[in-house]
Amino acid sequence: MSGLQATPKEWALAICGGLALSAALVLLLRGGGSDAPPPQPVAPAPVSAPPVSQPAPAPAAPVDLVLTGLRAGPDGGMVIIETGKRQYLLRPGRTLPGGVKLLRVEPGGAILSGPAGETVLAFPDAKAVGAGAAPQPPGGDPTPWRLALNPVRAAGSITGWRLDSLAGLPQLEKAGLRVGDVLSEVDGTPLISEEKIMELPQELAANGSVRINLRRGGKTLEFTVNR
Repeated sequence: MSGLQATPKEWALAICGGLALSAALVLLLRGGGSDAPPPQPVAPAPVSAPPVSQPAPAPAAPVDLVLTGLRAGPDGGMVIIETGKRQYLLRPGRTLPGGVKLLRVEPGGAILSGPAGETVLAFPDAKAVGAGAAPQPPGGDPTPWRLALNPVRAAGSITGWRLDSLAGLPQLEKAGLRVGDVLSEVDGTPLISEEKIMELPQELAANGSVRINLRRGGKTLEFTVNR
């Protein structure tokens, strides 16, 4: 039995086919036959800067407080503040109804401390009244009275009001009152509250005169003060 012999043509076709197959495998392994574009680098997402916090505005003084009198001085001074149709005389450290505390007195206003923090209470017309300012006119205005009179206490109760200044109160000086006098009664009513002092100038303006009893050097004296 004789073996089959391949012709030169068949050998050539076999060799070409093998070469073509090898080339196809190489392209497939390298990805050269793919039409997909090469991968593109991904840009990182922009990082936004954190928001810049703005400083909180300074709290304003409560709108129902009105500064009506002020005296600054080495003793800490004092102020008169109106709230709820009532007036209060405050020295540093004293507290108004509602928890607002007077921290200190400055020539331009009162420094208060309350639920909103530290605030400044100034005069509505921005004109300070106190040392060096023109005296308030006498009559119905209680400001000069409250700045001139300070309570005298015994066993925690007010027993009178010491006259520390006659500035702005010429009617008291004309009647014969002196600095250091302790006022105890007006028209027979004991001066045992701040409210009575606040009402005193109104009574004088309405009635034209009042009788004031006071203590001076261990004596009790009576003076008639005219409007």
